[in-house]
Amino acid sequence: MDAKIPLPVQNILSVYISLFHERIPNTLEGLYLHGSIALNAYINGTSDIDFIAILNRHLSEEEVKILSDTHRELKNKFKKTGMDGCYLLWEDIGKKQTETKKCLYVNEGKIGYSKHVINPITWWILRDKGISIIGPEITSFHFDVDESALADYVLNNMNSYWLNRMNTISRFKRVVLLLPNKLVDREVQWSITGMLRQFYTLREHEIISKVDAGKNTINYMPERWHNIIKEALSIREGLNIRYCESKKQRINDTIQCMNYILDYCNNMNKKKV
Repeated sequence: MDAKIPLPVQNILSVYISLFHERIPNTLEGLYLHGSIALNAYINGTSDIDFIAILNRHLSEEEVKILSDTHRELKNKFKKTGMDGCYLLWEDIGKKQTETKKCLYVNEGKIGYSKHVINPITWWILRDKGISIIGPEITSFHFDVDESALADYVLNNMNSYWLNRMNTISRFKRVVLLLPNKLVDREVQWSITGMLRQFYTLREHEIISKVDAGKNTINYMPERWHNIIKEALSIREGLNIRYCESKKQRINDTIQCMNYILDYCNNMNKKKV
């Protein structure tokens, strides 16, 4: 496999490919990685294996159940590293959500059907930095991702997924204060670094890792938010460095920083229109 793929991931992928070929033979024709691995930002025990699998036909109900059982087994065997991806046909590569039907996807060992994995971010990373495991090289694919489509998708994502997440944290803030530090840390790093990566993409028309985006965009944020950003990056990188004085401060600063980033991006977009 490609040397950029961490050895623990290579091990998981080898087991996955072997089980797939054994249980649903002559079906898997392509396997490509995007996400943190492609961005050279994989963190063992934190990052998922983001993938796109290409099948030569649709799976039967029985085969979907076999696939579901397989992913559940993998999740139980490799508890710290999940596979997060989708199953497409060759003709689906590079298509817009409006051009495709719901596809089979897996997250945290569970199978479902959705279009959320077919989006400009996935295609942008795959086109520019994706890694081929099985099948033709990505350079042989002929699809493009429009910058305006990428920006529209990111801004819509911020005003839907991230706005809802921010409102949920705010609404249940008293409950969140009672949660273990580990769960609060997970929320802080996920929300802050996730929104900062969206901010970076809107500003630079490029996609980089959450950690790199956080380290870059902190320079554009008021000093008021530097500690919560540093804290989120520290958690993301597995460091034991604290910048906030209490759990209450971490939660309050997370909500307020998320709101600031959202307002900033919406205002930035209005100026471009």
